[in-house]
Amino acid sequence: MLRSLMSVRTLLALGLLAVAPSVASAAPATLCVYDPAGGNGDIFTMMKDYRTAAAGWGVEFELKPYTDEKTAAEDFKAGKCVAAMVTGTRVRQFHKFVGSIEAMGALPTYKALTMVAKNIQKKKAAKLMKSGDYEVAGIFPGGSVYLMVRDRTVDTVEELAGKRIATLDFDKAAKVMVKQIGATLVPADVSTFASMFNNGSVDAAYAPAAAYKALELYKGVGTKGGVIRYPLAQMNLVLISRTAALPAEFFQKSRDFAIANFDKAIARVKKGDTDVPKAAWIEIPDTDKARYDQMFLDVRVKLRDDFKVYNKTMLKLMRRIRCKIDGARAECAQKRE
Repeated sequence: MLRSLMSVRTLLALGLLAVAPSVASAAPATLCVYDPAGGNGDIFTMMKDYRTAAAGWGVEFELKPYTDEKTAAEDFKAGKCVAAMVTGTRVRQFHKFVGSIEAMGALPTYKALTMVAKNIQKKKAAKLMKSGDYEVAGIFPGGSVYLMVRDRTVDTVEELAGKRIATLDFDKAAKVMVKQIGATLVPADVSTFASMFNNGSVDAAYAPAAAYKALELYKGVGTKGGVIRYPLAQMNLVLISRTAALPAEFFQKSRDFAIANFDKAIARVKKGDTDVPKAAWIEIPDTDKARYDQMFLDVRVKLRDDFKVYNKTMLKLMRRIRCKIDGARAECAQKRE
């Protein structure tokens, strides 16, 4: 009996030793987070709350901050990160449907963005969150994108002809738009466009309003420039992962977290809009806004059909949302998207 008991204990000990290495070697999964301000930025801070929530879903994350979005995306692609938080434009290479939310002029208000982002993250739309090997685990608002100019007399599209615009070199849509309006494209990236604008290398640059203070764009605006109050796009922050890299039930829990916190995040980006002083805003007439709406529609269709940049299903969804909010829009009778 004693010998049998010892044998059982020996087997149990061996069993514990056998599993001990795998437990000891288990390490948190790396989540690469793009934040222009690095580990001290608002995005990274938000992801600390996300990390706490994810632990409750059985996934431990180690957050790794990146001030260079391109590097974050490349590290994710190379498998150095289990998941990555990048902008919608950058995520388009992995997930065109969600990446198309940042289509130019497609979502003129935070209300429209909220309706789109919440609806597509619900459980009933889960299949739309998968694209090949990749799956979206959450969509968060990054703020309305505005054009900032060094000369406030440049307040119409026609007056942008010949002007130098800092254009993100990886954004095909922006390149097409700059050429469409006859402006001069000056290649830039997230780490260089601000300094180019501030030192006068370019006449204009586009960014969320929060960048006005964060990236000191007020230096480029100075006393003669301004920020044109017409949202060019809605920047988003998208959490992307490979479907096989995380538990199947994790993704919807993660998207539910994004839905539950979306309004709070919207309040944060709205606060960023207040970083631009009232005197710096350049107001444009409603008639011009209507013209620009039509111009952006034409370019979106071109980018969808000729360049295959935008996802047609997402464009159609955003048109429905725009027309639900404002049925008087001219495009609501056109149904080109």
